[in-house]
Amino acid sequence: MVYSMDPDLWKSIFAKSNKFLDETRQLVLQGINPGGIYQAIWCRDASYIIRDWFLSGNFNGVMQQIFLIWSHQIEAKSEEKLVYGRGSPEMKFSPKAAKQDQKKEFEGALPTTIYQAGFSEVYGKEPDIDSTALMISTTSWILNRILLKRKEQRYRRPEHSSRRSVIASENSSDYVSALLLKLGITDPLQVIDFVVPRMLEAVNHLISRDIDKDGLLEQSHNEDWMDTMLRTGKIVYSQACWLLALNDLASLLFQLKEESVANTLMNLVQRTIRRVEDELWSEESGSYVDLPNSHSVGLQPRALTQDVSLYLVAISHEDLVGNTMKEETNMDYLSRPLTTLDTMKSRTWKNKWPLVSEVEQKITGPRILKPQEYHNQAFWPWATATEMLARSRFNKHQDCDMLLSKLVWENHPAVHAFCEWINPITEKGGGAFPFRTGISAVRIVIMEILERVRSSLASPHNRVC
Repeated sequence: MVYSMDPDLWKSIFAKSNKFLDETRQLVLQGINPGGIYQAIWCRDASYIIRDWFLSGNFNGVMQQIFLIWSHQIEAKSEEKLVYGRGSPEMKFSPKAAKQDQKKEFEGALPTTIYQAGFSEVYGKEPDIDSTALMISTTSWILNRILLKRKEQRYRRPEHSSRRSVIASENSSDYVSALLLKLGITDPLQVIDFVVPRMLEAVNHLISRDIDKDGLLEQSHNEDWMDTMLRTGKIVYSQACWLLALNDLASLLFQLKEESVANTLMNLVQRTIRRVEDELWSEESGSYVDLPNSHSVGLQPRALTQDVSLYLVAISHEDLVGNTMKEETNMDYLSRPLTTLDTMKSRTWKNKWPLVSEVEQKITGPRILKPQEYHNQAFWPWATATEMLARSRFNKHQDCDMLLSKLVWENHPAVHAFCEWINPITEKGGGAFPFRTGISAVRIVIMEILERVRSSLASPHNRVC
């Protein structure tokens, strides 16, 4: 993809971005919980924070947290307490303890929330698709990069007898890290052995969510990150999470020489993209839009939501999926994504504030929302970072700078990006503060944009490598 180099534009982006990265690094490394009032681990949010940790160089911490989260994968025979249904109108928004038969139905999924040792929650009636899919994506993406790096360094896996047989003194500053290494919790190769079978189980669970076997995953009310908007059916955002999971896990499996399974996953990628293009593209709307179930009480049919932009990120995510998109659709690769971005700008940007939902939602639950509150036409740094990444991937750099200006000011980099969400009329923040998920999402996008700009500037043909 070729980049037009407007020196003033990149000067603006660089100034705001570098200051933000410098001033937020230590904050995101303080934990993988979302921050503020939220002290538990949310698997979907952790997928962003852990990726940020990796990009920030906290490799041992990343391995520990990946190991921890996948150890809470739902299993039929597990003794861990699991509740579900708090976000489900079918269950009257009342949590219920999951018995063994319910755990068997959920088997392979990750919970929405890990509260403490021995206690987790599935928020909806079924596990949310994005919590499981995004953690598959992040885990695979990180482990794949570690393997690629070690391959570059001509790394050879040592025999078991050559591994470190002693640990540091208890008085040593690296005692804990050395202990965890001995246990295998921070050894990437042992983490791979632990998590890859679990991720394949998770893929099997997600495949089961394609109820009508048409290649698109289906969900019931509040089984995604917009946990008050009662969305049901075939949701564009959830298909995007699924594509990211499939693509990144396939890439890891190719590195591990598991070509047969990797090719099976890539066939699922191809099928999912075809089905999204056939079923979830609306020529009338000029965008990809959700296809709700007939019993949905949530967002209006064909209403536009900002998280549609994650699908644009997914189809431009690495060459693997990008080439699949070009090969599997009878259309100009850029046509629909660019049209979608233009539609989002015209329909969801209000006074240059990108809102998370196009229309005011009259029915929400279990939390009753006012307009411009939470998911009801508010501004979300997390979702805006996703849109910014999509716009950067498709050469909408002026739009990126506008969005970045909403998140990060050169003199006050924390004003908006630290909020969970913001009322665009009063410009007052709501929810948790500081909200680590949004901060990490912004940081990840900034780091990708800056890296691609540097690569482009370094290229003799002014191309991204």
